[in-house]
Amino acid sequence: MKVLLLGDLHLSDKAPSGCTDSYTDDLFTLLAEAAMFAVHCDCVVIAGDVFHLKAPIRTSHRLVLRTIEAFRAFGKPVYVVPGNHDIQHDRMDSLLAQQPLGVVVESGAARLLEGWCEFGIYGVPWLQHWTDEAVSTALDEYRQGFGADPRQTLIVTHAPLYPEGQELKWEHYPARAFADAMGMAGNVFYGHVHEPHGTWGFYDEKSGVAFCNNGALSRGSLHEYNRERQVGVTIWDSETSKFEFVPLSARPASEALRLAEHTERKASERRLDEFLSGVAAVNLAAVSAGSVLEHLKSQDGWGPEEQALAEELLAAAHGS
Repeated sequence: MKVLLLGDLHLSDKAPSGCTDSYTDDLFTLLAEAAMFAVHCDCVVIAGDVFHLKAPIRTSHRLVLRTIEAFRAFGKPVYVVPGNHDIQHDRMDSLLAQQPLGVVVESGAARLLEGWCEFGIYGVPWLQHWTDEAVSTALDEYRQGFGADPRQTLIVTHAPLYPEGQELKWEHYPARAFADAMGMAGNVFYGHVHEPHGTWGFYDEKSGVAFCNNGALSRGSLHEYNRERQVGVTIWDSETSKFEFVPLSARPASEALRLAEHTERKASERRLDEFLSGVAAVNLAAVSAGSVLEHLKSQDGWGPEEQALAEELLAAAHGS
């Protein structure tokens, strides 16, 4: 069996601030290209965050209809493991009641993957609390039913997992603890983390867990990795237990991201840092643009260029 795996989509009517206006159309173009690889697979699984905005009123009916059409174009069963952007207040019961993804599911264009599905794939949606107890409960049915050869089993989850040593301080669940809760057996494809980690894991002579994250389908931010990474999908083969990354024809970062604005902002930040580092500490009774300029003029080495830069920065700070 082969499974076509997609990372976070983050479909949105309006492009994120760091992206060009073609953001949404670009994503649907990538979905159409991904559908070409579904021909050789048994099913499609999306690892969460189909829509970007949680508030239903901020996701148009038109966008939901485009999503339904794109999912049906895969021509194979499409499963979605709900992510934190697909539900309200981290509660799964909100999905079918009021969320855009719930409309897609009710249309029949996609199915929710929570627990086992007919293809023997196990889904773990975003949890309200990432505790050892919650993870163990979410994986209880998995431990009971992965069969004689766990190497041929696949979990798809939307989870804050990272290779050891790369975890974020403010949000992560230890990958080794997740693997232990699995019974240290099987394969995991995970979403939520947009930066690609590739394939990695924990292994010994008798057992092991392979983790895979090849990055989100969307490039919604100006992070350095989005400027350099290849966008694509992943195919998992149950016979080989291998994850294969398949590149897609994504537009160059120079066309998909607002790099010029990003470069200018970074240059302004550097100029401001240099400016502030050259100014002695001072207490002013009444802080105004004029009083600051008068103080700066009294500093050693202050000349016309420094004054012009100070006036520019102060004008920007005061919105004038």
